[in-house]
Amino acid sequence: MSSLPPTKSQIRSWNVAPLADQGLEWGRGVKTITDEHGAVSRQLADSPGFWRGPASDAMRDKGTEALSSMSKVATAFEKGELASPQIAQTLGFAKTTAVNAIATAEEQKFIVAESGAVGYDDTTVGWLLSYPDTSWLTADYVLRAIAKQHESDIVKALQAAADAAENARKSIENAFADVPIPPGAVLDRILVDNQVEADPGGMVKWPDGALATLMGLKPGFEPQSVTEAEAAMLEQLSLGDKIRFYNIKTEAEETAESLFPNENTQDNHTDAYRHAYWNALMTQEFGEDWTKEYTSKHEGRPDNAAVREAMDLYNNEIGRKIALANPDASQEQLQDLVKDAVDRGDTVLINQNQSLSFTNQVGQGQAVDSSEFDKNPQFLPGTPSPNDRPSPK
Repeated sequence: MSSLPPTKSQIRSWNVAPLADQGLEWGRGVKTITDEHGAVSRQLADSPGFWRGPASDAMRDKGTEALSSMSKVATAFEKGELASPQIAQTLGFAKTTAVNAIATAEEQKFIVAESGAVGYDDTTVGWLLSYPDTSWLTADYVLRAIAKQHESDIVKALQAAADAAENARKSIENAFADVPIPPGAVLDRILVDNQVEADPGGMVKWPDGALATLMGLKPGFEPQSVTEAEAAMLEQLSLGDKIRFYNIKTEAEETAESLFPNENTQDNHTDAYRHAYWNALMTQEFGEDWTKEYTSKHEGRPDNAAVREAMDLYNNEIGRKIALANPDASQEQLQDLVKDAVDRGDTVLINQNQSLSFTNQVGQGQAVDSSEFDKNPQFLPGTPSPNDRPSPK
């Protein structure tokens, strides 16, 4: 599956120079590690002369393990040092190609959207009509053809940039594949990988009063704040699917609070269960693609802190995987399967240090104080949310 292409603004903001600098840093790291490796080797070789017995043998075993790890890190740094300049050059070329394709279209008075789609307005038509013997129909026909070609070039270039970035990621990942994973690295990766861009349209209310009445919601129902892209997907659902969507949301909330009762329902076991169960139910009802896209857009709130966003997106995926692995599961069976996942630690929450932990590593009631967490939220850049708006069926 191809990587999601960058937007027009993103490709223009790419800065590949730090990659070459990182290669130099890794090169310096190789020398530091090699020097330290030699020092540890000498210490281990000398140690039997002044320290013998079970404790010293255990120390030497640990020292040998450390030497092995240091060798793997040094090898990874060497590979990274060699790969970085090549990656920087490839990404730089991809950026230049895409940026030039966009600039060419805009210089010809075409309008380039963030996605790479190309259009034009009356100003552009008027510009072409200024040429002798050009009718409006001719101008419109010509502009359509030119816009289509520009769009093809831009979209192709943006996708090529995305593929180049994915290949770069794989190259660095392969370079460090043999390096021992330190404690917490898996959770750090979850944090970084599970981020989406904030919705540029901001927040809107859904469902509105008239729709709420049609959906049969109780009088006094308060519309919820959702992202603009999220609301757009919900509006594409039939009335029956809107009702089913709302019932699924309610079922997930009520079940989470009954299985993991807590006055606070955010950032903890209750929250982890709710998101996983919610996604499992929606995957059964609306399919994996729709559910993944919708819940990605659901997290595009401008005030969504990085660790909270990562928690929700990761737990969403766990829920979808459970539904896909158990396509014939009843609602009660899904409840049990998701609870097992939370108890087993397949899901994550936010601990009292305001970082991610697996749910089996934190006691119930021992997660972060959400009100304290909200006082100093930290944010990370995210990838664009999918924008295919697939059919829910």
